[in-house]
Amino acid sequence: NGLITMASAALQSLVEAAPAMRATHLRELLKDEKRCDAMMVEAEGICLDYCRQKVTQETMSKLFDLAKVADVEGKKKRLFAGEKINETEGRAVLHVALRAPKEETINVDGKNVVLEVHSVLDAIKAFSDKVRSGSFVGHTGKKLTDVLCIGIGGSYLGVEFVYEALSILSQ
Repeated sequence: NGLITMASAALQSLVEAAPAMRATHLRELLKDEKRCDAMMVEAEGICLDYCRQKVTQETMSKLFDLAKVADVEGKKKRLFAGEKINETEGRAVLHVALRAPKEETINVDGKNVVLEVHSVLDAIKAFSDKVRSGSFVGHTGKKLTDVLCIGIGGSYLGVEFVYEALSILSQ
């Protein structure tokens, strides 16, 4: 089921190895060229270099074992399939739909949410284009020059990203 407890052998193995890692300085790990080479992975034009992390190949192996026990791969598939994995709120976690191309399909309750997401993204772009061009004006009929964001709770990141996009491109 992917539930990890302290009784899990994979987790216990990491816990037992932690004191030795804490006592090891990163400088010592960086002296090992073979380790540094092994801690670099390249795929699809992306390079992941984690040699400057305080881990060994053995640590990484233990972390991958823990990921298998936790069913990280299965959970990722459920996330991308639009399943309701947010157990607290009983709903799908849809930030993957924000990055999906328009042609992709992520169904939640029989509805392709990617189309809805792109509809909102298109509306945001149209609105920001009007604000930047000056065709969208305020109550006084003047071009908008300032943005005031009032939140209702939850994440502020989306609002902040829109604000940053408007401010960067305003010059």
